[in-house]
Amino acid sequence: MKCTVCGSESCEILKSKGKTSKELLLKCNECGTIFRETVEVEKPVEVRVVVSEYESSHKTFVKLYPDEFLEFEGVLDLNGRPAEITSLENKKGGRVMMCPVREIDTIWASYIDTPARVGISVDFGGRIFSKKVEVDREFEFTIGDVVKLGNVLFKIRAMKTQDRKMRKGFAKAFVTKRVYGRPGDDLKRYNYDLTSKIVELNGVDTNEER
Repeated sequence: MKCTVCGSESCEILKSKGKTSKELLLKCNECGTIFRETVEVEKPVEVRVVVSEYESSHKTFVKLYPDEFLEFEGVLDLNGRPAEITSLENKKGGRVMMCPVREIDTIWASYIDTPARVGISVDFGGRIFSKKVEVDREFEFTIGDVVKLGNVLFKIRAMKTQDRKMRKGFAKAFVTKRVYGRPGDDLKRYNYDLTSKIVELNGVDTNEER
């Protein structure tokens, strides 16, 4: 929208009415001219969403406007529950960080009204001690941290996030799928204790990844 006098695109909407088309009363922020303009409003479209909650996921749809832009880590309202966008797949089959709705094929998301569930695998020379923990979504796991888990002390040596394997750095819990560690006789102190965060899933961790 451009000012009818000076051509500036910096305008303030004073009034708006209409549904399929909107009649706008605008004020130019540059010269102060007040003018009217009618714009056509595109109807919302349904976009497929694959939303995850811990080990399960399901398909749903969300209505969005075609000219709306979505981006990685944005938040959607899915039937009253907040879900964070973890990936956007465009109609060409590519994964992008930002995309207009009209070019989106699938939105991948994860509910954020629950704690993050992360797998822990500790390698005792071929025997794997495996558990799952539930922690705050913003909790940070860092390579090299020493962790207490029950009677086990281990150092984090690697992590698997939603899109890569890490051997250095840190990651937020909400993008971390699994933490890999090794015990050591020299480990006496720990950075944090996750014992109270252990989740028992029918007594068996069925998602162990080595």
